[in-house]
Amino acid sequence: MLTPKPLRVGLLALLAVPMRPALGQEPPVAGSYHDVAQVNLVNVEVVVTDKTGRRVAGLGKDDFEVSEDGILVPVTNFFAGGPMRSAGVAGTAAPPEAGPPPLEQRLSLVIFVDNVGISPAQRNVALRNAGALVEAALKMPGTEVMVVTQGLRTAIVQPFTGSTAVVLAALANVAHQPTDEAGSNSGRDFLAQVMSRTLSSEPAPGSRSARNQDFGVEEARSLLDTARGMAREAYERARAALASMQTFVSSLAGLPGRKVICYVGNGILLHPGEAFLKEWESRFGSFGIVPSFSADMAAMRLSVAPEFHAMVSRANADRVTFFSIDATGGAGSMKFTADHEAYDTDPALSQGEAVGRTYSILYLAAATGGSTVVSTPEASPEVARMAGDLDDFYSLAYPAPHFGDGRNHSIVVKVKREGLELRYRRHYLDKTADERMADRSLASLLYDSGSNGLDVGVTIGDEERERKDVFLVSVLVSVPIGKLALVPRGETREGAISVWVADRDAAGEITPPAKHAFPVSVAEAAFPEAARETVGYLFKFLMRPGSHKIAVSVRDDVGLIDSTVAARFEVGAGGKRGPGDLQGERLTQPVTRVAALAVPDPAGAL
Repeated sequence: MLTPKPLRVGLLALLAVPMRPALGQEPPVAGSYHDVAQVNLVNVEVVVTDKTGRRVAGLGKDDFEVSEDGILVPVTNFFAGGPMRSAGVAGTAAPPEAGPPPLEQRLSLVIFVDNVGISPAQRNVALRNAGALVEAALKMPGTEVMVVTQGLRTAIVQPFTGSTAVVLAALANVAHQPTDEAGSNSGRDFLAQVMSRTLSSEPAPGSRSARNQDFGVEEARSLLDTARGMAREAYERARAALASMQTFVSSLAGLPGRKVICYVGNGILLHPGEAFLKEWESRFGSFGIVPSFSADMAAMRLSVAPEFHAMVSRANADRVTFFSIDATGGAGSMKFTADHEAYDTDPALSQGEAVGRTYSILYLAAATGGSTVVSTPEASPEVARMAGDLDDFYSLAYPAPHFGDGRNHSIVVKVKREGLELRYRRHYLDKTADERMADRSLASLLYDSGSNGLDVGVTIGDEERERKDVFLVSVLVSVPIGKLALVPRGETREGAISVWVADRDAAGEITPPAKHAFPVSVAEAAFPEAARETVGYLFKFLMRPGSHKIAVSVRDDVGLIDSTVAARFEVGAGGKRGPGDLQGERLTQPVTRVAALAVPDPAGAL
């Protein structure tokens, strides 16, 4: 039986109306309009080692050379981390009174536990290695750690914290959770059993029984349909998991500083239905029952490699580096070299699942500038090396010659010394301005991040029951007109804003932010008075009962100033809310006229 998909937040209607500011509030002084220039600063973290793998310290900005798309670019910002500032890591004592690094260099570390296709025993061995990494990382000033699990969706087990004890307790909790090993293998086991029974009904060698022969052919064709269906289901599950993983990666983009995801697992199957199709082909392919069938071609059509590489590309765009703890114990015999320009295609199908899984584990790290260790029953000594990489690095930043062009760009970093090896992200996606705003909404949902330069207000209004366990909830977004850049055009002043709204429910289900654009127009003669007013935008959403957190990002499309705010509230707890029930966390523009708004009938939208 299929499980119904969770209800997503749905926008039904919106309305913009001007509103007066709260009593006693003075509007900002309206200034003149100026052109705004945006700078796209690209940060590249580089780990430098010698031929033996020892990290190299003491390099300066002039020792590096950076190119983007083959063109030299100037390094304007430089930061040298390390040597390790934490005692007991790689045998290095912490210097006295080591202070935290600058905000843009502080580390947010995510322990990302993949519960798919792994046994609890494998997972828990790898978790011991992850625990050793956490203990080392949290000795570094300014570092925070989060614990996340991955199934069909990504779930936050422990939000960011600087407490070692809290994170280790969260990992211990994960160690008691079931994995999805049985779910990922049950279809394959079922298929193998049915095929085994079918073989016994096929004609014996030399038999001329047409009736038995026809029966075997029909059974084989039916089994191919079953195999295709299972392959398709596996493909859809893998796509859903990667989509959830990509959403989580993008949510980190709104955080300042360095972001590292430590992947803990058996790897990601890039051809999730391959085993079903090849099993059928190995048993029946030689009989010519379906002459045009090729398991390799069918599996390639169900490949999630494009989604996987897109997720890694997003990580590079968001300054997210992957480190990997390989829970397979190194079952797939692959190794990436320092020169990984040829990594961007997945291995041949014929190499099998083990190699495919190992490829994904290694690629996550190699393509984003991280590193990989193989888990061992006791925490691997290589974990200390990995912890050192988190702190002993160089950060180079340069202004890109473009802003938000939506394209992938290559990066090449060279060091002006012989015999050294470098690890860094080789590509990045220059996200569009709209994508960056959507990322800020996601970050605010998960981490309470954001700033409110536009003094945006969020008001949670009344709710109406639409049907059983579904409510229609009003959300009002308000912006002071005096905060917006309005351009004189004849007898009016014109501007524009864009609004992104995202929701997260009690189960952790996230509705991705959607963009809504609105013009702002004020008569020149009325501007002095209008500058004291607040414009409001009313949205209506379908929501399930329980706790919700809604994040709103607003951009002044002329002045290029933006805000991100959030509000927590309960759905289904009472129905009516008054002005005293507003729950905006950074609410700066209280609005008292929610009930007075004339909202269009949303019945047609349903």
